Amino acid sequence: MQLNGITSKTALALCLAGASHAYADSITDPISTVGVIGSHNQYKMSTFGESDKERLNQGGLFYNFGNKLTGHEGFIYQAGIEAQYREKDDDEYKAARADLDLGLRAALSTNNYIDFIVGGGYDWGRIEQDDVGPFDTNVKLTSKAPFAKAGIGYNYLTPDYTVRLEAGARYSLDAEAELKVSGEGRDTVDLKDKANPYAELTVLWNKGINNLPISTSLYYTRTNYKVDSDSVLAENSKLKQEQVGLKVGLAF
Repeated sequence: MQLNGITSKTALALCLAGASHAYADSITDPISTVGVIGSHNQYKMSTFGESDKERLNQGGLFYNFGNKLTGHEGFIYQAGIEAQYREKDDDEYKAARADLDLGLRAALSTNNYIDFIVGGGYDWGRIEQDDVGPFDTNVKLTSKAPFAKAGIGYNYLTPDYTVRLEAGARYSLDAEAELKVSGEGRDTVDLKDKANPYAELTVLWNKGINNLPISTSLYYTRTNYKVDSDSVLAENSKLKQEQVGLKVGLAF
């Protein structure tokens, strides 16, 4: 998808200038989980009522540590990091996120728990394009966004598996986008603070393979980008990214 030789995403920025043990009971201690991610992304650029879309698949790795998935009543936490990558034609797409969740969990019944999560983290993304337009320009668009986070979770624990459903929003704070064009220099613009909803369904299979617990997660996120400017073009331009993904990992 091109707009005057540049993808809509870049056009927006231009406009803006213990693994071996058998578990007899539910796992309740903090765990580490490491695994792979596969995701499908849809980018939608809207300008003055006109919209354009691009779809892209990505893959990557993740690592989490904490008891948000396994803990019973009381304090819960989880720290995590993930990264994804895709090369398509002359474009490279890179994304990374680090976050920390803190919360309190209460029992609804013997196996049912509800919790409230707050936290924060950092989102980073980059699109690199080579040989753009008639002058074969190299373009690099980088977004950086610290965020605060709030959510609500539900856990169902059994001796064989744990199911967790969490939904909430990440609220970007002081986000910015930097555009670098070969031979033309670079420019940085501020992005408006935005609420970006997310939801994730996770199952931890306690017995797993050879008693090694397996974690599987299906998730959805939406990220909104809009320039913090009063210009007519900025007010009528926005970019939305929606991502659906699957995580599969080993817990230990």
